[in-house]
Amino acid sequence: GTQTKKEITGAVSVIGSETIEKLKPTRIEQALQGQVAGVNITTNSGSPGGGSTISIRGVSTNGDSRPLILVDGNVVEDLSVINPSDIESMNILKDATAGIYGVRAANGVILITTRTGRKSMPLTIEYNAYAGFQTTTREIPVLNATEYGVIVNEGYAAAGSTPPFTDLSGLGVGTDWQDEVFQTAPVFNHNITFRGGGEKSSYSYSSSFLTQDGIVGGKKSNFTRFTNAASYNLDFLENFKFKSGLTLTRTKKNNLPESALGSVLFNALNMAPNIPVRDENGEYSLADGLGGEVINPLAQMANTYSRNKVMKLNGFAGLT
Repeated sequence: GTQTKKEITGAVSVIGSETIEKLKPTRIEQALQGQVAGVNITTNSGSPGGGSTISIRGVSTNGDSRPLILVDGNVVEDLSVINPSDIESMNILKDATAGIYGVRAANGVILITTRTGRKSMPLTIEYNAYAGFQTTTREIPVLNATEYGVIVNEGYAAAGSTPPFTDLSGLGVGTDWQDEVFQTAPVFNHNITFRGGGEKSSYSYSSSFLTQDGIVGGKKSNFTRFTNAASYNLDFLENFKFKSGLTLTRTKKNNLPESALGSVLFNALNMAPNIPVRDENGEYSLADGLGGEVINPLAQMANTYSRNKVMKLNGFAGLT
């Protein structure tokens, strides 16, 4: 049902399509981040298409803090199947009023309403697209090759050993491995929607295409999503109605090692600045003397082949 804002006694937050359009999120969770009090979004991965954990009112004692998510009244387990451009509004129920949805609503409820046609509405076609570029906002300060050579020589001298770098003036600035790893990553999104309705019916169809490269790895960490969503509603009689909807989502995600020992950024921070990207033979340089867990991050990206492809089909139909 619906209620006017002044009559609501529970803790309900609303995010409209204008906010979502302004943020241009690649996933719905990003539209909630920093927008709703009492809702905590924890990013599981910084790579394109990486999922997030949603917590409403903190962490649950039963170990499962996932809120109940309803899209047009139907339960959805994974928000990745929904195109953010298809959303009309999101309502977040944060207190005991969520109890009307049963025990699964113990961690709160997210109600998502998608854009659909209306009765007696002429065919309306909307096309939206945007393109952008992403870069890292900050790199961790590290030593250049000369500064690194000074520190290493001091360490060897303190241990009573012969310093390995006899001529520090020849080291120069060396290799900034973060500059080598990070890059400017493009993102493109296209979305087209058809909506309309007859005297007793309404319909909608939308299709979207999103592709996003990673600021680490570029195409090696690319995320591509293609979604199709359709709905059809028909009122046979005043008290006899039919509703249906279908969503097809296809995603492709390239992955690089991240967030752990041996990840690309770990190697970029631990690779010595006096080592060039490639040796005199044109091959990727080895991380000599840096331990077995450190390798050339550019060689690591070039030799990593990890791809996930997922196709999800969600649908519902019902008579009321």
